[in-house]
Amino acid sequence: MDITATFKDGRKRKLKSPDTFYSIDKNRKAMFVMDNWQVYRGYSDGEVDDDGNFGVFGTIHGIALPFKRMIGWCYENYRKK
Repeated sequence: MDITATFKDGRKRKLKSPDTFYSIDKNRKAMFVMDNWQVYRGYSDGEVDDDGNFGVFGTIHGIALPFKRMIGWCYENYRKK
């Protein structure tokens, strides 16, 4: 997969494939792009439940999103060196 998304604030990010979701760093804020181009921001632990949903935390309320509708994800900010 090679999709680069340009967000409203002008930032460009190369999206990681949903197949790599299991390796997400739960301590880094991420952006999740869904198949309707809606973007959700928050933290996730990389787990998908039995219903096919994954949790996004760090918002006012946690939310469960359908994994099969995610087209990609990326970290909110680059890792500082």
